[in-house]
Amino acid sequence: MGGARRRRDRGRGRVRAAPVAGLTIDGTSPGGGVLRDPVREPAPAVAGWVAVLVGAAVVVAGVTGGIGPDGVALDLARTVVRAAADLAAVVAAGAALVALLAPDRVPGADRVLTTVAPLWLGVLLVETFVRGAVVSGRGLADVRGPDLLEFLAGPRAGTGQLVALAAVLALIGVAGSRPARPGAGPGPAVLALMVAVVAAAAPAATGHTAASTVAAYAVPALVAHVAAALLWVGGLGAMLVTARDADVRTVAVPRFSRLALAAVVVLGVTGLLAATARLTSPTDLVTTAYGAVVLTKVVLLACAAALGGATRARLRAGRLPVLVWAAVEVLVLVAATGVAATLTHTA
Repeated sequence: MGGARRRRDRGRGRVRAAPVAGLTIDGTSPGGGVLRDPVREPAPAVAGWVAVLVGAAVVVAGVTGGIGPDGVALDLARTVVRAAADLAAVVAAGAALVALLAPDRVPGADRVLTTVAPLWLGVLLVETFVRGAVVSGRGLADVRGPDLLEFLAGPRAGTGQLVALAAVLALIGVAGSRPARPGAGPGPAVLALMVAVVAAAAPAATGHTAASTVAAYAVPALVAHVAAALLWVGGLGAMLVTARDADVRTVAVPRFSRLALAAVVVLGVTGLLAATARLTSPTDLVTTAYGAVVLTKVVLLACAAALGGATRARLRAGRLPVLVWAAVEVLVLVAATGVAATLTHTA
């Protein structure tokens, strides 16, 4: 009798922890202890993440010459719409991923997908208009239909834009066909995630990288790099936004934990491979504008990884706040995403 009571007591003392990219956000510590008063955790500042992403893109583009004195309005528009397209990709990927990891437990994910997909399409259409102006050398007010056709029919870049537009149209269809009844399965979420990756990777994969002498491995590396970034940034953001839902904490967080670790490793390896398409030597990191952008992105990603490690240490010690630290990690990641948005038009 006493032995059975002791076994029950030991069972109550066990708490399952689930690290997310090196951290947990479910009120438990990786060592098995319960964090003190997890209710005090504040909500993540999503609006702040958006402002940092767009702001980082504009600042870096200005510093590296992506926004030149002869065409400030056009260059600024090109930078902002590219950052907005990347933001839409991150949100779509995060919504699809949380729907995949916690099927039928986050109904809001379907609503996010059905909302962000048309917005993403609108951003891409605006970007097509802006890039048509760049190709034709006209001002934004002077762009005509033939200018847009010239861009879309051009080699590589126009093809990538067409692929992205087609993929987002497909995403709209996938989001609209999400099963509404419980138990229908996560299949459409998998498809939505794959389509989002294609739409996000197409413009970059058909640009300078496709024209390089190492395109045979640099292009696949870039696509994998984009996929890993969407999983890490979009997934971590989605986990934080939905972290107070007990079902998400129990089901989705442990699954995302394993996925996030793989994404971080893939991101680092593929980033190095993709960079070789335009960097011929390590000195290019400090002697070219493109290298400076890549170096800035690397530093930000390293900081994000360090923040994940620091958050894990706080969890092991049972110290709060935790979500604040994880939110700062996302803040750094979206800054890196904003920096990456300038790579497509950095000299």
